[in-house]
Amino acid sequence: MASNITGNVMLKHQDITVERLEKFLSDTYFVRENLYGKLISLKSSEAVKVKVSPKVESLVSYKDAIQLEYKDTKIGESFGPSWSNYWFKVTIDVPSDWKDKTIHFIWNSSCEGLIWMNGIAIQGLTGGTWQDLREEYKLIENSKGGEHFEFFVEVSCNGMFGVGKDGLINPCDPDRTFELTKAEIRVKNKDANELYTYLQMLYDIGKNFPKESLRKKQAIWIANDIINKCNVNDSSTFPTCISMAKEFFSQKNGDSQTKIWAVGHCHIDLCWLWSFEKTKEKCARSFSTQLLYMDYYPQFKFTQSQAQAYQWTKENYPELYERIKEKVITGQFIPTGGTWVEMDGNLPSGESFIRQFLLGQNYFKKEFGKQCTEFFLPDTFGYSAQLPQVIRHMGIENFITQKLSWNNLNKFPHSTFIWEGIDGSTVLTHFPPADTYNSQADVKEIVMSSTNNKDIDRCNESMLLYGNGDGGGGPTIPMLERLSILKDTDGIPKVEFSTPAEFFSRLQPHRSKLNKWVGELYFELHRGTYTSQATTKRGNRLCEIELHATEMLLSYCELFVGTNFKAPNLSKLWELVLLCQFHDALPGSSIKVCYDDILKHHQQVLAECKNIITQCMKHITSSLLTIDHLPTDNVPHSEFVLAFNANDFEITRVIEIPKSTKDIQAQYINAVQTSYNGLPLGTVTLPPNGFSAINISTTGDNRTINRVPQYPVTAEQKQLNGDILIENQFIRMTIGSNGRIKSLIEKSTDREVIKEGGSLGNRLIIFEDTNLFWDAWDQEIFSLEKPLSILEGSCKIIENGPLRCVVQIHYDSKALPSGNGSLNQTIVVHFNSARIDFETNVNWHEAHKLLRVDFDTNIRAKNANYEIQFGHIERPTHYNTSWDFARFEVVGHKWADLSEYDFGMALLNDCKYGYSTLGGRIGLSLLRSPKSPDDTCDMGSHKFTYSIYPHRGSLQSASVIKEGYALNNNFYISEIPFSLASATHVHKTFISTNKEAVIVDTIKKAEDGNSFIVRIYESHGGATTFNFISSILPIPFKSIIECNGLEEVNESSKSYNFNDTIKIKPFEIKTFRFISN
Repeated sequence: MASNITGNVMLKHQDITVERLEKFLSDTYFVRENLYGKLISLKSSEAVKVKVSPKVESLVSYKDAIQLEYKDTKIGESFGPSWSNYWFKVTIDVPSDWKDKTIHFIWNSSCEGLIWMNGIAIQGLTGGTWQDLREEYKLIENSKGGEHFEFFVEVSCNGMFGVGKDGLINPCDPDRTFELTKAEIRVKNKDANELYTYLQMLYDIGKNFPKESLRKKQAIWIANDIINKCNVNDSSTFPTCISMAKEFFSQKNGDSQTKIWAVGHCHIDLCWLWSFEKTKEKCARSFSTQLLYMDYYPQFKFTQSQAQAYQWTKENYPELYERIKEKVITGQFIPTGGTWVEMDGNLPSGESFIRQFLLGQNYFKKEFGKQCTEFFLPDTFGYSAQLPQVIRHMGIENFITQKLSWNNLNKFPHSTFIWEGIDGSTVLTHFPPADTYNSQADVKEIVMSSTNNKDIDRCNESMLLYGNGDGGGGPTIPMLERLSILKDTDGIPKVEFSTPAEFFSRLQPHRSKLNKWVGELYFELHRGTYTSQATTKRGNRLCEIELHATEMLLSYCELFVGTNFKAPNLSKLWELVLLCQFHDALPGSSIKVCYDDILKHHQQVLAECKNIITQCMKHITSSLLTIDHLPTDNVPHSEFVLAFNANDFEITRVIEIPKSTKDIQAQYINAVQTSYNGLPLGTVTLPPNGFSAINISTTGDNRTINRVPQYPVTAEQKQLNGDILIENQFIRMTIGSNGRIKSLIEKSTDREVIKEGGSLGNRLIIFEDTNLFWDAWDQEIFSLEKPLSILEGSCKIIENGPLRCVVQIHYDSKALPSGNGSLNQTIVVHFNSARIDFETNVNWHEAHKLLRVDFDTNIRAKNANYEIQFGHIERPTHYNTSWDFARFEVVGHKWADLSEYDFGMALLNDCKYGYSTLGGRIGLSLLRSPKSPDDTCDMGSHKFTYSIYPHRGSLQSASVIKEGYALNNNFYISEIPFSLASATHVHKTFISTNKEAVIVDTIKKAEDGNSFIVRIYESHGGATTFNFISSILPIPFKSIIECNGLEEVNESSKSYNFNDTIKIKPFEIKTFRFISN
């Protein structure tokens, strides 16, 4: 008998023994002789019959699916093409001699699938061969033998990570097919599988623990002893071996051991290498699986963020959604995050950040009875320095992420810390030390949760986010088995199934000991996401602006145009914009079909906003006489249009004069200036957040639109060298014949902005733009080492004052590396501003190239300022340290400003985000051309404007912030002129403040419909006081109550009268309820 044979005592050959253990568990080597080969006791493919439907569209209902025609199919057949769906009808007859067995159904169609039984989504399936494989469903326990089953499997012809051609992030292969490789039933050898789980964990210890670790040595010894005692052909040896393993894992830790709070999680990218539509299926597969596992493991708790994912499930899988709600009540299914989607952390506006939480928290409260207590954003490409205040303003105090573990230069120094924003707000923050949000819950990552905890001396607790993700799925049975075993094993951190809220409650007592990080959490990777997919970024900026204006006009109309006015609900439009701000959508890192969808969403939002604004302007026009009691009889009349300014600044702008219905000829004859396309130009000044009735007549005493400016702007082209000199009362600029700025004098200081002997201004450069792997994501520093060409243009003056001068520049396409495409600019200088606009049209057809513009200035400053949400931050203009060097490309919104004492220059834009400043050179990334995952990224036509604004004084005193708003926001002008008395003066501000620093960012109807919401912020970075102002009398509000961003009022909320003086701190956001009379 083998049991009477005694082998040699094991020698100390650790590495060889670990490899022996590896081979004993291998699914490739020695399978007939090792334990892996004994995991299955019985299997039968003959017991399973499969029929298949025709190809169908996504999201076919179960009711419709079962009515489809089905035909026989078999193992080895393939299905496609990419993104198509099929339904399989599965019939199983359990062999009669499989009594008292637990039967598992095995399905692998090399793609994703979902099991349906009696109209209920039961469990998701993930085919293929990756570690994300999920091919097993427990059909029945304690079989009586001879059972008959009929059910359906819905499959989607895509892998967990889409259908990339010959690589994960490559562009989609539209013709992929997927083979059905398994359709069978199995009976597992229970003891063999249990022993296999223990040996896997012993292997992890032996493989990954330090060489001198006592537990490593003990694990290797016990594993080796188990192999020696295990006869894989005699299952009666398995229980003894299991007992040996259990003895090892039952040895307890001391009280000082780290505690790991295991949070089950399923990271679902709402789009990435698949479309929004396919994500709806991923949600159903993932959620149904986790609900099933909750029944298997009552201690298991699963966390899921993103209200949008829940909403899609509610709409498309109502029965599944009701089961989710049941598990929320029992405390196993945990909504988290508080936002509509896991959005990008850099690019959305401040108000978009607010709306992510407002819509998300309201959804969770409505559907599940409570709001989330933590912000959950594990996978985005940097975190704005204004996020801590936004998080707190939205009723949350805790934050979870981990993406900075990907930094490619500097390692972030903390795991648990206090994050402080630009206003001083703080949130308790945790980076799970396993450096992943897709942990496999194996020994290696559990131990890493302790050994990589950078704050373990202060707080011996950490979170483990485990479960397959990105493409969904969530925790697996092996993960849950390992965590159940490893609750308290000597040498391994203690583990407990937990939730984010429970985890943060354990951190709170340690808060006073934690370090603080002040300012942005800059991500040292994926800098190209500030620029990729330019059309999407432009669409996002426009949608944010138009929704802002639409809400303000609707609020005005609801207050003043009469009881018949009914404001439409804009929530659905906001939901579309917020969805498109998902962290793989707005940054530009998804496949083409996603951007086709996003373009449609943005176009829908813009079209509906335009229609609403048009209707509002008509309502306001109709109510003008009633509001102002204007004279109508026996006085001269003129034609007017209504013009609305949604900026919180008074703005003067040169516009094309709206066409008269009475005397168009006079408009052309009397125009102060005609545009290069032949239209009469005039000047209009509009009040902040308000409107004016603009007299468009160009004759008579009351004409204002065509008055000649006191200080005109002029242009002159020199004959000798082709240089163009443009001058107004603020600047004197010389444009070289090639389109670059040779000189720019700020006249009040007589300072030259452009560096003498430098590389001039408006230098358009094309760089090689290759990277190390993540094509659409990454813009690396070495790209800036390899400029390929500097564009040369030819210039001519096409408008020459007095209101504006316009220089047209045509750039030679020969400088484009592809030789294909075009780039044309008009440089515009107005009589009333030092701002110089570069209106740019590009037809772009490059590959792995970067188009940038830079300005080499005389300004000497150690730091530059960049606008972010509700404020701005400083960043260095040097590369002193690796932390400085890492920020060679940074995020800015509407402007960046480079200033020394009392003098500077701002670089502004209307849809770009990627800035860089080194010394006195400031630049802006304009276009990229990555080829994966979308090989058409940024190909085609683009229209954008960037501007420079030289100024005396600081950015605050020089109104740089105002210029940023003015560049980005056009006036809204009614389409059809109307008649009023010529002397009419209608010039009304709705709601503003008496301080330029305090900006009214939002005016909207409250979510509950009971009042109006006004949101303001301090923009200069200094404490001050302010008053609200309005020129609409009598003031239509009886009181003002301060609230949080969720529009909630509590016992500590302050109440004000409209004229009261209010204090505000630097960069503070304040939200008020305005209670109407």
